[in-house]
Amino acid sequence: MMTAQESDAGHNSASTAEGQAAHRADAPEPKRHRAASYDRGVQIAAARLRLVTDSQLGLVTPDWVKELAAGKPRTRVS
Repeated sequence: MMTAQESDAGHNSASTAEGQAAHRADAPEPKRHRAASYDRGVQIAAARLRLVTDSQLGLVTPDWVKELAAGKPRTRVS
């Protein structure tokens, strides 16, 4: 069985660190996304789901949820 020291014996930590730094420099910037709660389409879908759920559970849905569920998602302007 190989020990941790034996498995790392062939590694050069300096070259590994340099390789990782170079890889990170070449990597594209991660895309920034808005939180789903700010997306109007997600809000509308959630409101519609609540309408169905409240109906099945026999609960009263607040008016503001009904109004949101009736809305249409905004189209993006590119």
